[in-house]
Amino acid sequence: MADLEQQQQQGQDGGINSGGSGSSAGERLREEYRRHVQTQLSHDLVDTIASLQQHQHHLQQLSEQLELATKQVKSSATETKDTINATLDAFLITVNEAVSARRQQLLDEVQQVEEEALGPLEQCGRELACRLDEVEERVTQGERLQRHSGVMARDTVLRFQEEAAAMTSLPEVPALCAVPSVSVEFPHDPSLEDEVRELVGRAGRVSRMGPVQITNIVEQPGALLVSWEEVDEDVSDEGLEFCLECSNTGATDPHAAVFTRKYEGPDYSFLLRDLKAGENYLLRVASRREGASCFGPWSLVQAASTNRSHFKWSNSSSASSASSAWTVADDGRLACKTSDEPEVLHSEAPLLKPGSSVLFKILRGGGGCSDEGLGLSCMPVMGPEHLLLPGTLFLSAQGCVFLDGVSRVTRLPAIQDKSQVSFAVEKVSSSKVRVYIESQEKQVTYEWGVPSAQDGLYFLASFGEPRWKISVH
Repeated sequence: MADLEQQQQQGQDGGINSGGSGSSAGERLREEYRRHVQTQLSHDLVDTIASLQQHQHHLQQLSEQLELATKQVKSSATETKDTINATLDAFLITVNEAVSARRQQLLDEVQQVEEEALGPLEQCGRELACRLDEVEERVTQGERLQRHSGVMARDTVLRFQEEAAAMTSLPEVPALCAVPSVSVEFPHDPSLEDEVRELVGRAGRVSRMGPVQITNIVEQPGALLVSWEEVDEDVSDEGLEFCLECSNTGATDPHAAVFTRKYEGPDYSFLLRDLKAGENYLLRVASRREGASCFGPWSLVQAASTNRSHFKWSNSSSASSASSAWTVADDGRLACKTSDEPEVLHSEAPLLKPGSSVLFKILRGGGGCSDEGLGLSCMPVMGPEHLLLPGTLFLSAQGCVFLDGVSRVTRLPAIQDKSQVSFAVEKVSSSKVRVYIESQEKQVTYEWGVPSAQDGLYFLASFGEPRWKISVH
């Protein structure tokens, strides 16, 4: 019996030894597969964590936007309350009871606007905070799984990925223009005290937003084209006058900025000239009824800058000139005629693009001749004899217009001392532009076939006497 058991044991040992090489190969394949699966799972975790972190960044951006929106509501409401209190305190000198009642009414309106606006914002803030907490928790969980990727189960990673994928939606946070910027408007009538009992019952007007807002800002060479509109549907735009103010260069804080009035009038846009390229400016606009002494609440302050350098004269009038008959100063804006030599001065490049306008101010001038004046050209003009050739639009000092050398019927006022002449260009087609020429409040319009218009036009000046001084804007 003992011998039989020993023979069986030896047989089993022999079987195991003979299959050893096959068993080792299988183990290696299983190990390689396991490592491949773990590597893939690790990569999947990295991608999922990156997606979550990007989502986290988006949520943080929305939180910042929400913070700005909340700050706008609170600060504008606070400033409006201060305005209400300051104005009504002046009324209280003579009409304490009436003013007190109206004060509370207006403050309640502001409070109601603030509460109505802050309620959804605060709810959104809580939701954002909750989302951020959830994302942070998932990121931590993913990093923890990543650290233990060698022992984790595939089902665990898949479940983590499914949970992470379900968190990609972003809550909606209102833009600043969609939340109130509360203000109030009061009449500034000197006879207010005499009519206080009648007026106090309807004094002040709380607005969720300023009645007029800047709607568009377009960069121009050394300028900004600013447009605005009346946003209060209950207010008629008939008889309105607007005021545009611009801050000092580089201003960022509306409360610390020094604003300068740039425009007053009925127009809904204004070209703000003589700005430094790359510098930041703050803009605001207000409105008032015709005949009113003061403007109403300001619009939201808008920050803007132009990256397009201002118009410049060329430092040399022509490539063939040994010495120029013009001198250029003020960073290229100002040109002064220095000799009697007939020489055409043009811009340093084809700077006048479709959609832009150039303004010439004659700071000093005289009696010009028919071959002297201002104009536009497709290419630099080398001499006065080329001013009336195809490819030029020339306004003579006597007010005659020549288009491609052909005289037009309409005449404009003569160019002389203190004149202002502007050329505005807009694109009609790939080979045609429309040019508006305005001189001394008289305007003419021409359509001009200029194949290179899409690349811009040169502006030019040609005067003989050395007394001419011209600035370009």
